[in-house]
Amino acid sequence: MKAKTKSLIVGGVAITHPDRVISKTNRITKGELAEYYAGVASVLLPRIVRRPLSLLRCPSGIGGGCFYQRNPGRGLAPDVQPFEFNHRGNRHEYLYIEDEKGLLELIQMGAIEIHPWGARIDSIDFPDRLIFDLDPAPNVPFAALKLAAEDLRRRLIERGLESVLKCTGGKGLHVTVLLKSQNKWAVVKSFAASVAQEMVADAPETYIATMSKAKRKGKIFIDYFRNEYTATAIADYAVRARQGAPVALPLEWKELKDLKAADQFTMKEALQRLKKKKQDPFSHQKAQILPTPT
Repeated sequence: MKAKTKSLIVGGVAITHPDRVISKTNRITKGELAEYYAGVASVLLPRIVRRPLSLLRCPSGIGGGCFYQRNPGRGLAPDVQPFEFNHRGNRHEYLYIEDEKGLLELIQMGAIEIHPWGARIDSIDFPDRLIFDLDPAPNVPFAALKLAAEDLRRRLIERGLESVLKCTGGKGLHVTVLLKSQNKWAVVKSFAASVAQEMVADAPETYIATMSKAKRKGKIFIDYFRNEYTATAIADYAVRARQGAPVALPLEWKELKDLKAADQFTMKEALQRLKKKKQDPFSHQKAQILPTPT
Protein backbone atom coordinates (compact mmCIF):
# COMPACT_ATOMS: atom_id res chain seq x y z
CA MET A 1 0.00 0.00 0.00
CA LYS A 2 1.30 3.42 -0.97
CA ALA A 3 2.11 5.61 2.03
CA LYS A 4 0.15 8.82 2.30
CA THR A 5 2.03 12.07 1.80
CA LYS A 6 2.00 14.12 5.00
CA SER A 7 2.44 17.48 3.26
CA LEU A 8 3.13 19.02 -0.11
CA ILE A 9 4.92 22.32 -0.66
CA VAL A 10 3.14 24.46 -3.25
CA GLY A 11 4.27 28.04 -3.81
CA GLY A 12 6.14 28.01 -0.53
CA VAL A 13 3.07 26.87 1.45
CA ALA A 14 2.82 23.50 3.15
CA ILE A 15 -0.39 21.78 2.10
CA THR A 16 -1.26 19.17 4.72
CA HIS A 17 -3.17 15.99 3.80
CA PRO A 18 -2.55 16.56 0.06
CA ASP A 19 -3.84 13.03 -0.69
CA ARG A 20 -7.25 13.76 0.84
CA VAL A 21 -9.92 13.29 -1.83
CA ILE A 22 -12.06 16.43 -1.99
CA SER A 23 -14.17 15.27 -4.96
CA LYS A 24 -15.12 11.63 -5.38
CA THR A 25 -15.95 12.36 -9.01
CA ASN A 26 -12.58 12.21 -10.83
CA ARG A 27 -10.96 11.60 -7.41
CA ILE A 28 -9.53 15.10 -7.07
CA THR A 29 -7.25 15.65 -4.09
CA LYS A 30 -6.48 18.65 -1.92
CA GLY A 31 -2.93 18.65 -3.31
CA GLU A 32 -4.23 18.80 -6.88
CA LEU A 33 -6.53 21.67 -5.92
CA ALA A 34 -3.57 23.62 -4.49
CA GLU A 35 -1.48 22.95 -7.60
CA TYR A 36 -4.37 24.13 -9.77
CA TYR A 37 -4.70 27.42 -7.89
CA ALA A 38 -0.94 27.94 -8.14
CA GLY A 39 -1.20 27.28 -11.90
CA VAL A 40 -3.88 29.95 -12.44
CA ALA A 41 -2.52 32.45 -9.91
CA SER A 42 -1.22 34.82 -12.61
CA VAL A 43 -4.74 35.45 -13.92
CA LEU A 44 -6.71 34.84 -10.72
CA LEU A 45 -4.78 37.08 -8.34
CA PRO A 46 -5.45 40.39 -10.16
CA ARG A 47 -9.18 39.69 -9.61
CA ILE A 48 -9.02 38.89 -5.89
CA VAL A 49 -6.03 40.56 -4.17
CA ARG A 50 -6.81 43.41 -1.82
CA ARG A 51 -10.53 42.69 -2.02
CA PRO A 52 -12.71 41.45 0.84
CA LEU A 53 -13.34 37.76 0.27
CA SER A 54 -16.02 35.25 1.12
CA LEU A 55 -14.79 31.67 1.16
CA LEU A 56 -16.62 28.39 0.90
CA ARG A 57 -14.53 26.06 3.05
CA CYS A 58 -14.90 22.29 2.87
CA PRO A 59 -12.24 20.86 5.24
CA SER A 60 -13.54 17.31 4.74
CA GLY A 61 -14.11 17.68 1.02
CA ILE A 62 -17.08 18.55 -1.16
CA GLY A 63 -20.34 17.56 0.50
CA GLY A 64 -18.66 17.08 3.85
CA GLY A 65 -19.91 19.95 5.95
CA CYS A 66 -18.97 23.03 3.92
CA PHE A 67 -19.47 26.53 5.33
CA TYR A 68 -18.99 30.14 4.25
CA GLN A 69 -16.48 32.40 5.94
CA ARG A 70 -15.79 36.08 5.39
CA ASN A 71 -14.65 37.14 8.87
CA PRO A 72 -11.06 36.42 9.92
CA GLY A 73 -11.77 34.38 13.06
CA ARG A 74 -8.99 32.69 15.01
CA GLY A 75 -5.90 30.99 13.69
CA LEU A 76 -5.49 32.96 10.47
CA ALA A 77 -2.52 32.02 8.33
CA PRO A 78 0.19 34.74 8.27
CA ASP A 79 -0.62 35.92 4.74
CA VAL A 80 -4.40 36.11 5.21
CA GLN A 81 -5.10 39.64 6.41
CA PRO A 82 -7.98 41.23 8.35
CA PHE A 83 -9.71 44.28 6.84
CA GLU A 84 -11.67 46.58 9.15
CA PHE A 85 -14.23 49.08 7.91
CA ASN A 86 -17.34 50.91 9.05
CA HIS A 87 -20.68 50.76 7.26
CA ARG A 88 -23.87 52.46 8.39
CA GLY A 89 -22.43 53.06 11.83
CA ASN A 90 -21.32 49.47 12.38
CA ARG A 91 -17.79 48.10 12.45
CA HIS A 92 -17.02 45.07 10.29
CA GLU A 93 -13.97 42.89 9.82
CA TYR A 94 -13.46 40.81 6.68
CA LEU A 95 -10.43 39.02 5.29
CA TYR A 96 -8.28 39.58 2.21
CA ILE A 97 -4.99 38.46 0.67
CA GLU A 98 -2.09 40.19 -1.04
CA ASP A 99 -0.34 37.48 -3.04
CA GLU A 100 0.02 33.83 -4.07
CA LYS A 101 1.07 32.72 -0.61
CA GLY A 102 -2.14 34.12 0.80
CA LEU A 103 -4.12 32.32 -1.92
CA LEU A 104 -2.51 28.97 -1.16
CA GLU A 105 -2.95 29.46 2.57
CA LEU A 106 -6.69 29.75 1.87
CA ILE A 107 -6.56 26.37 0.15
CA GLN A 108 -4.61 24.93 3.06
CA MET A 109 -7.47 26.17 5.30
CA GLY A 110 -9.86 24.00 3.29
CA ALA A 111 -11.23 26.74 1.03
CA ILE A 112 -12.48 25.62 -2.38
CA GLU A 113 -14.60 28.52 -3.62
CA ILE A 114 -13.38 32.14 -3.55
CA HIS A 115 -15.88 34.99 -3.88
CA PRO A 116 -14.42 38.54 -4.03
CA TRP A 117 -16.16 41.87 -3.61
CA GLY A 118 -16.55 44.13 -6.61
CA ALA A 119 -14.24 46.73 -5.04
CA ARG A 120 -10.74 46.85 -3.58
CA ILE A 121 -10.09 47.67 0.07
CA ASP A 122 -8.39 50.96 -0.83
CA SER A 123 -11.47 52.07 -2.82
CA ILE A 124 -14.18 50.12 -1.06
CA ASP A 125 -17.05 52.50 -1.90
CA PHE A 126 -16.36 52.50 -5.65
CA PRO A 127 -16.86 49.18 -7.47
CA ASP A 128 -14.70 48.41 -10.49
CA ARG A 129 -16.94 45.82 -12.09
CA LEU A 130 -20.57 45.38 -13.06
CA ILE A 131 -21.95 41.83 -12.92
CA PHE A 132 -25.15 40.26 -14.16
CA ASP A 133 -25.75 36.70 -12.98
CA LEU A 134 -28.09 34.90 -15.35
CA ASP A 135 -29.65 32.19 -13.19
CA PRO A 136 -32.06 29.82 -14.97
CA ALA A 137 -34.91 27.95 -13.35
CA PRO A 138 -34.39 24.16 -13.41
CA ASN A 139 -36.68 23.67 -16.41
CA VAL A 140 -35.04 26.33 -18.60
CA PRO A 141 -32.98 24.82 -21.43
CA PHE A 142 -29.36 25.89 -21.70
CA ALA A 143 -29.97 27.16 -25.24
CA ALA A 144 -32.37 29.75 -23.79
CA LEU A 145 -29.76 30.84 -21.29
CA LYS A 146 -27.25 31.41 -24.10
CA LEU A 147 -29.78 33.54 -25.96
CA ALA A 148 -30.29 35.59 -22.79
CA ALA A 149 -26.55 36.20 -22.54
CA GLU A 150 -26.47 37.42 -26.14
CA ASP A 151 -29.49 39.62 -25.48
CA LEU A 152 -27.80 41.18 -22.46
CA ARG A 153 -24.56 41.70 -24.35
CA ARG A 154 -26.40 43.52 -27.15
CA ARG A 155 -28.15 45.82 -24.69
CA LEU A 156 -24.85 46.69 -23.05
CA ILE A 157 -23.25 47.43 -26.43
CA GLU A 158 -26.14 49.80 -27.17
CA ARG A 159 -25.09 51.63 -24.03
CA GLY A 160 -21.46 51.76 -25.14
CA LEU A 161 -20.21 48.96 -22.88
CA GLU A 162 -18.18 45.87 -23.79
CA SER A 163 -18.55 42.80 -21.61
CA VAL A 164 -16.98 39.42 -20.86
CA LEU A 165 -18.80 36.11 -20.60
CA LYS A 166 -18.15 33.57 -17.85
CA CYS A 167 -19.35 30.07 -17.06
CA THR A 168 -20.04 30.06 -13.34
CA GLY A 169 -19.16 26.40 -12.88
CA GLY A 170 -22.74 25.96 -11.70
CA LYS A 171 -25.88 26.31 -13.80
CA GLY A 172 -25.65 29.99 -14.75
CA LEU A 173 -23.65 32.47 -16.76
CA HIS A 174 -22.10 35.78 -15.72
CA VAL A 175 -21.80 38.83 -17.94
CA THR A 176 -19.21 41.25 -16.55
CA VAL A 177 -18.21 44.82 -17.41
CA LEU A 178 -14.96 46.23 -16.04
CA LEU A 179 -15.44 49.74 -14.67
CA LYS A 180 -13.34 52.68 -13.67
CA SER A 181 -13.78 53.17 -9.92
CA GLN A 182 -15.68 56.43 -10.08
CA ASN A 183 -19.30 55.55 -9.28
CA LYS A 184 -20.59 54.49 -5.90
CA TRP A 185 -22.40 51.21 -5.34
CA ALA A 186 -25.87 52.73 -5.51
CA VAL A 187 -25.21 54.20 -8.96
CA VAL A 188 -23.80 50.96 -10.32
CA LYS A 189 -26.66 48.91 -8.90
CA SER A 190 -29.22 51.37 -10.26
CA PHE A 191 -27.73 51.08 -13.74
CA ALA A 192 -27.73 47.28 -13.56
CA ALA A 193 -31.32 47.32 -12.34
CA SER A 194 -32.42 49.49 -15.25
CA VAL A 195 -30.94 47.04 -17.77
CA ALA A 196 -32.49 44.03 -16.01
CA GLN A 197 -35.89 45.67 -15.74
CA GLU A 198 -35.82 46.63 -19.41
CA MET A 199 -35.23 42.99 -20.31
CA VAL A 200 -38.14 41.91 -18.12
CA ALA A 201 -40.42 44.54 -19.65
CA ASP A 202 -39.53 43.38 -23.15
CA ALA A 203 -39.90 39.65 -22.43
CA PRO A 204 -41.80 39.06 -19.16
CA GLU A 205 -42.43 35.44 -20.10
CA THR A 206 -38.67 34.82 -20.28
CA TYR A 207 -37.05 37.00 -17.63
CA ILE A 208 -37.54 37.93 -14.00
CA ALA A 209 -35.52 40.41 -11.94
CA THR A 210 -36.89 39.80 -8.45
CA MET A 211 -35.56 37.38 -5.85
CA SER A 212 -38.89 35.58 -5.41
CA LYS A 213 -38.15 31.93 -6.15
CA ALA A 214 -41.85 31.16 -6.34
CA LYS A 215 -42.16 33.32 -9.46
CA ARG A 216 -39.07 32.01 -11.28
CA LYS A 217 -40.57 28.84 -12.77
CA GLY A 218 -39.66 28.64 -16.46
CA LYS A 219 -37.76 31.93 -16.34
CA ILE A 220 -34.23 33.30 -16.16
CA PHE A 221 -33.47 35.38 -13.10
CA ILE A 222 -31.38 38.42 -14.03
CA ASP A 223 -29.54 38.84 -10.76
CA TYR A 224 -28.26 42.40 -10.64
CA PHE A 225 -28.02 42.31 -6.85
CA ARG A 226 -24.36 41.27 -7.20
CA ASN A 227 -23.73 44.99 -7.60
CA GLU A 228 -24.45 45.79 -3.98
CA TYR A 229 -22.24 46.77 -1.07
CA THR A 230 -20.84 43.57 0.55
CA ALA A 231 -22.14 41.41 -2.33
CA THR A 232 -19.73 38.93 -3.89
CA ALA A 233 -19.51 36.70 -6.96
CA ILE A 234 -17.47 33.61 -7.72
CA ALA A 235 -13.98 34.56 -8.86
CA ASP A 236 -12.79 33.97 -12.41
CA TYR A 237 -10.87 30.66 -12.55
CA ALA A 238 -12.10 29.67 -9.08
CA VAL A 239 -13.14 26.08 -8.45
CA ARG A 240 -16.70 25.29 -7.39
CA ALA A 241 -17.47 23.01 -4.45
CA ARG A 242 -19.41 20.59 -6.62
CA GLN A 243 -18.56 17.03 -7.54
CA GLY A 244 -15.98 17.03 -10.29
CA ALA A 245 -14.72 20.47 -9.12
CA PRO A 246 -15.86 22.48 -12.18
CA VAL A 247 -14.24 25.85 -12.81
CA ALA A 248 -15.80 29.31 -13.17
CA LEU A 249 -14.14 30.16 -16.47
CA PRO A 250 -14.11 33.40 -18.52
CA LEU A 251 -14.79 32.82 -22.21
CA GLU A 252 -14.62 34.67 -25.50
CA TRP A 253 -18.07 35.56 -26.77
CA LYS A 254 -17.44 33.54 -29.92
CA GLU A 255 -17.23 30.43 -27.72
CA LEU A 256 -20.83 30.78 -26.56
CA LYS A 257 -22.21 29.10 -29.69
CA ASP A 258 -20.61 25.73 -28.92
CA LEU A 259 -20.97 25.91 -25.14
CA LYS A 260 -22.79 22.87 -23.77
CA ALA A 261 -23.10 23.71 -20.06
CA ALA A 262 -22.02 26.29 -17.50
CA ASP A 263 -20.14 23.65 -15.53
CA GLN A 264 -18.38 21.81 -18.35
CA PHE A 265 -14.79 22.93 -17.67
CA THR A 266 -12.46 21.02 -15.37
CA MET A 267 -9.31 22.25 -13.64
CA LYS A 268 -7.21 20.38 -16.21
CA GLU A 269 -9.04 22.02 -19.10
CA ALA A 270 -8.71 25.49 -17.56
CA LEU A 271 -4.95 25.05 -17.20
CA GLN A 272 -4.66 23.76 -20.77
CA ARG A 273 -6.54 26.79 -22.08
CA LEU A 274 -4.19 29.18 -20.30
CA LYS A 275 -1.13 27.39 -21.65
CA LYS A 276 -2.55 27.44 -25.16
CA LYS A 277 -3.88 30.99 -25.29
CA LYS A 278 -1.43 32.66 -22.88
CA GLN A 279 -4.09 35.35 -22.38
CA ASP A 280 -7.58 35.32 -20.97
CA PRO A 281 -10.67 37.20 -22.18
CA PHE A 282 -10.19 39.97 -19.62
CA SER A 283 -6.67 40.76 -20.86
CA HIS A 284 -7.98 42.96 -23.68
CA GLN A 285 -10.84 44.48 -21.70
CA LYS A 286 -10.34 48.06 -20.50
CA ALA A 287 -12.05 49.72 -17.57
CA GLN A 288 -15.10 51.65 -18.79
CA ILE A 289 -17.35 54.46 -17.63
CA LEU A 290 -21.06 54.00 -17.09
CA PRO A 291 -23.17 56.12 -19.46
CA THR A 292 -24.79 59.21 -18.00
CA PRO A 293 -28.50 58.64 -17.30
CA THR A 294 -30.74 60.38 -19.81
